[in-house]
Amino acid sequence: MKKKIILIIIMILIMTGCSKKYPELEKDAIGFETNSYIDELDDNASYLTFEYEDRTYMPYSSLKGTIHKKDVDKCIGYIIQDENSSSIVDINNKDTRVYTLTIDPEHNFLMVYYIGTTLMNQPDFFRATDTKGKNIKIPEFIDDTNYNYWKRISIEEKTKE
Repeated sequence: MKKKIILIIIMILIMTGCSKKYPELEKDAIGFETNSYIDELDDNASYLTFEYEDRTYMPYSSLKGTIHKKDVDKCIGYIIQDENSSSIVDINNKDTRVYTLTIDPEHNFLMVYYIGTTLMNQPDFFRATDTKGKNIKIPEFIDDTNYNYWKRISIEEKTKE
């Protein structure tokens, strides 16, 4: 019986109070159009990319541990939905948000987070491609790279040392 009560309490917390409340869209929010980068060195893997402040961003990794509200600076925009991003196309959907991070004023990383209604939403982090091969500070809440594009660089950097 105690296990059932604990399980119910956990589910209620997940559905109500545990979801993150990040900053709302800025008035001058950017509608980010996406592109694809094809990595020929990784069996033609395709990566979603977008541009911000004359820099290209592509997926870097996911959340490691916890990110706090104070770590998220502001919501600069949203990913525009198109025929390649979802089975349901809605160009007015602004639920996939793009955020800057307070710990990263150079904007080497941007956080992408879906605010829609699904349990256990987790942010993804995109890294500016012009930082490839450079030794930059990676916030502690960003996991080690999950993508071969970035892993290759890490291995190459270690080989140079």
